[in-house]
Amino acid sequence: MVIVPRIAVVSCLSTTPFIYGIRHEGNLRAELSLSAPSEITRLFADGLADLALIPAAAYPTLKEARLVTEYCVGGVPKSLSALLACDDPLVEAWKPYGKLPCAFGLWVARPEVEPETVEALQYALTYGLERGYEAILESPFADDPGRAYEGLAHFDYIFDNQKDKALKKFWDSGLKVAPRTNPG
Repeated sequence: MVIVPRIAVVSCLSTTPFIYGIRHEGNLRAELSLSAPSEITRLFADGLADLALIPAAAYPTLKEARLVTEYCVGGVPKSLSALLACDDPLVEAWKPYGKLPCAFGLWVARPEVEPETVEALQYALTYGLERGYEAILESPFADDPGRAYEGLAHFDYIFDNQKDKALKKFWDSGLKVAPRTNPG
């Protein structure tokens, strides 16, 4: 039983709405840790985080992880070509699957996390996504909030069946990708 969940998230533009929701939605009392992608994976694997937004490529390596929430960090079809043009090794590995929807970050929970906690997280994430501009204004990206808010349009936050199928195909391919340490 988890009383105050420990949540680990990468601090970058794409996660700004999630961080805002976790910090401001009143029903989720949690300890929030912001780290690099490889550190998030390690925190979860070592049992130091109860819930985490992990790199999707790391999911098959985490025995204790179960997918939770209807959210992820993915690319929208109109920006997929821009995402696939970058030189990030997680993104680079997705190039052969370029026509498929992509999810780069997934929400996972440890087995002992209660359904009520996951539900509170889901509500907090929704809260943050509904307040994207407010999230930007409170973030490190507030220097140019208009541009940062436009940047959020390059992400798709719904983890749907298409992304699930695409990820399973990706994982079944056997590609091993180490997440970058600096999320940019």
